[in-house]
Amino acid sequence: MSDSTELANRPKVLVVDDSRIVRATIKKHLSEFYDLIEEADGEAGWRRLMSDDSISLLLSDLTMPELDGLGLLARVRASGEARLNFLPVIIISGEEDEATKLRCVECGANDFVTKSTDRTEMLARVKANLELAETRRELAESRSVQIQTSTTDAVTGVGSPHLLNLQLEQALAFALRHNSEVTVMLLEINHGQTLQHKLGDRVHGQLLGLLAKLLEAKLRKEDTLARLNDSMFAVVSPATPLIEARVVAERLRQTIANARVNFRSEQLRVTASIAVANSWHDDVHSAERMMSILQDRLYANPMSNHVFMTDPATTQTPTPLISEALVMLHKGGVEELRPHLKALLHNLKPLLQLADEELDLGWDLSVLD
Repeated sequence: MSDSTELANRPKVLVVDDSRIVRATIKKHLSEFYDLIEEADGEAGWRRLMSDDSISLLLSDLTMPELDGLGLLARVRASGEARLNFLPVIIISGEEDEATKLRCVECGANDFVTKSTDRTEMLARVKANLELAETRRELAESRSVQIQTSTTDAVTGVGSPHLLNLQLEQALAFALRHNSEVTVMLLEINHGQTLQHKLGDRVHGQLLGLLAKLLEAKLRKEDTLARLNDSMFAVVSPATPLIEARVVAERLRQTIANARVNFRSEQLRVTASIAVANSWHDDVHSAERMMSILQDRLYANPMSNHVFMTDPATTQTPTPLISEALVMLHKGGVEELRPHLKALLHNLKPLLQLADEELDLGWDLSVLD
């Protein structure tokens, strides 16, 4: 490996201290193994952190002009940026009292060194904190991947957003191939944040688990119930027309409204609003577009405890498959088939042409055009 490659891979350490002597000492201790950059006050150090995302560790003095070490540390941890959240920060201080250390810990410091710390100890502290930060980053990334690929919601035990997306994409693809349809319902517990604040996270999670079980009991086995976020669920219902979906949505809404929830001798009234979308009526062939339509429909009207959907009477039902049409005819569904007769005959035309040619039937099939 070339020297330039080795240098490029060396961690970069930012040293923020108003003492040129202290900065020179730290540089002497660390420069063999790390790239050192220096700033003389907290404000300059903060600007450097914001402009250089390759910094791997911060060594900051506690007492500095412009912005002291505690102020710089507080900004780093409150920035909201993941890279700064995991950035190891070592405080340099001439004070070793417990009160000072406690204040630094409360602000998010990872370690402490004194200005008299020797080279061996400083190298060990920096190395240990860099390794710990890397481990934390790897764990966080692993946890994020697990959450994204998990098929079960940890709080309620129903499906996860990942599972919902998989099921919805599969159902839409099947519907497109077989001239069928998919209905999706987006259900939001009304005033969910207020409920969560009142109950606390643990009890609120128990409530969501209870509601999820009640909802699952009202669905078919082929339906998929998933929890999307704090107070929102979704149901993927393959081969479900809008007329049937309205009945199911109302049943789910009433199930939530009728749930008996007691909290500290108080009976809570929980309601839900539901938006319904259908792949045939809304001409949707992707999960992303379906969810976008549902959200627009749910939030277009601020009403609570309501089902939002288009009028099934104004929608056109998809033409059934030939096999489905024969079953419908056998069951006496003549009126349901009437609107689709021309489309069904058009789909049958290749078969009729083959029969006419092979059996010499003399049919005039031009009437089907």
